[in-house]
Amino acid sequence: MWAKHKQQSGFTIVELLIVIVVIAILAAISIVAYNGIQQRSRDTQRKSDVASIAKALKLYEVDKGPMFTASGCGANGNGSGYFNYSYGSPGSDMNECLKTEKYVSSDIKDPGNSSTCTVGDLNCRKYMKYTCILNSVVTTYVYANLETIGHTTTDTDGTCNATGDTDYGMNYYVKI
Repeated sequence: MWAKHKQQSGFTIVELLIVIVVIAILAAISIVAYNGIQQRSRDTQRKSDVASIAKALKLYEVDKGPMFTASGCGANGNGSGYFNYSYGSPGSDMNECLKTEKYVSSDIKDPGNSSTCTVGDLNCRKYMKYTCILNSVVTTYVYANLETIGHTTTDTDGTCNATGDTDYGMNYYVKI
């Protein structure tokens, strides 16, 4: 007579290890993809913010005259500087000025939330506005630092040759 063998159910150790390794590989891939998606999302927000700032500054100029000059509100008294930063004097915060004047409805801050930026800091995450005169033409630019674009020393060539744009990591701009 044949002896009946009990069949054991379950997984072997090898099968469990294979499943764990496959899950770990899939998790690693998804984490890397997720980080890239977050960077692209923040860059999309930056591009949208820069366009909003440019529009608000242009509307300000049409209604009130030259944008943020020494006699106007905002910036470092010369029409240039960080967008959302107080330079210590009343009205020097461009964002606050545009909110007070009803050109923007809320604070426009970089999604990276940098608190301070220094020369040579390629990870500075603030918006910057720069007004310059080249060949008797006054031109204004709004700059941002995108995470998904590498930095070079020529990122903002053709703008104002502004001290501070590439020095502070700015690699994207909109001309107003």
